[in-house]
Amino acid sequence: MTEKKEQIIQTAPLATAPDELRLLPFAVAGLVCFTIAVVLGTGSWLVFGSRAGSKIQAAAETNFPIVAADKPEMPASSEPSPNSPASAIETAPAIEKSLPEGVVAVAGSEIAIGGGATKMPLERVIVPDFAIAETEVTNAQYAEFIKETNRPAPANWPDGAPPAGRENYPVTSVSFKDTQDFCAWLSRKTGLPVRLPSEAEWELAARGTTANKYPWGNEWKKDAASSEETGGRVSAVKSFALNRSPFGAYDMAGNVWEWTQDKVSKSDAVLDPRVKQALENGEVLRIVKGGSAFEKSDLITVQSRYEIPQSTKDVWVGFRYVIERKQNP
Repeated sequence: MTEKKEQIIQTAPLATAPDELRLLPFAVAGLVCFTIAVVLGTGSWLVFGSRAGSKIQAAAETNFPIVAADKPEMPASSEPSPNSPASAIETAPAIEKSLPEGVVAVAGSEIAIGGGATKMPLERVIVPDFAIAETEVTNAQYAEFIKETNRPAPANWPDGAPPAGRENYPVTSVSFKDTQDFCAWLSRKTGLPVRLPSEAEWELAARGTTANKYPWGNEWKKDAASSEETGGRVSAVKSFALNRSPFGAYDMAGNVWEWTQDKVSKSDAVLDPRVKQALENGEVLRIVKGGSAFEKSDLITVQSRYEIPQSTKDVWVGFRYVIERKQNP
């Protein structure tokens, strides 16, 4: 009996070994199949799944382009934060070395003008890159122009020179033609294409790609601009640190109205009966933007516009210029 038990104990492992060997190929095959399935599945998602997601996103952006009017309004803050567009100016591209001092670069964009408080039809305009004067043209800058061209000085300059202490104030009492002549002179002086801004360019430079009411945000701040609330007096340029656009342009709300190159046509939706009558009488009218120190705060928003005869010379109208920039091919 003892000999039989020992024989069973010694031969038992030999009896099971062939079964394990038969299962080994199946285990290896299963592992290989699993690995291939994982690799193929991951590759298929990368090739087809990710591309499908990109196509859906691209289709949405193509059919529903986002423009300034579609974006939610940004909450206003009392002071620009270091990371806000108004302080960091991160949306503005680098200015070309050939551009003179005193201008800021504006990145082109699609912008919606009109609508809202303007009661004008909403219009979407694609604006290429350009540069705009950092401030309104000052008395000192205009004095250089009339000195070199022997043109008559503005009527509000005593003795043909800027009033003492007001050299850094915006020049006023200049007609549309005066501004055109200034731009032509500066173009010859710099060798760059200088002109007045269009309404769309002006508004893009004033508010960037946001839907803000003012260059600094949506809430009125009495210490941000020259208006009726702050005494109704025109101020020197850069007097209000908050009154700076996302691209770095100052005083685009209040202080003085600013000429644009846009002409009013009879087909425009003109609401002011005096403007309608002027058009019927054959007068040429241009759009001015931004309001002045003589208006209340709700009339000096970035959307504010008015139509005046291009021959107008008044103490509440000045201008700033733009420089056309080379576009990427």
